[in-house]
Amino acid sequence: MIVLFVHDDAKANLEALWKQELQAAGRILALLEQLEGNLNLLDRLTRHDYGAHRSADFHASKWQEHWRKGRDLWRLKLWDLEAKGLRYRVVYAFEPRKQHYHVPGIAPREFNCDASHPISHRILRAYQAL
Repeated sequence: MIVLFVHDDAKANLEALWKQELQAAGRILALLEQLEGNLNLLDRLTRHDYGAHRSADFHASKWQEHWRKGRDLWRLKLWDLEAKGLRYRVVYAFEPRKQHYHVPGIAPREFNCDASHPISHRILRAYQAL
């Protein structure tokens, strides 16, 4: 059965975001709730470049640096937030055998998926604990 899990770290990220940027937190939470019960949308999370060029509500893409190392990590951005200058990424992983999606982190775009960034280190620790 396809399931979406939100890691405690991502919940803490969202909680902090509620205090900093209410609109972004609300939109991200709404997306997570929408994904939770929608197999069609969940399937789109593992289509590289789904929603590119604003062709859908969100853009899903592989976290290339980690994909090349065999880690099934992805990132998602919401176009409506991007248009308002609210640049956040929802980082998630997929376990194909179990059909489980995991969200280990929600981060400001500025971390730029840089493997040396502390946010990346925290996300990787959560990923490795899956």
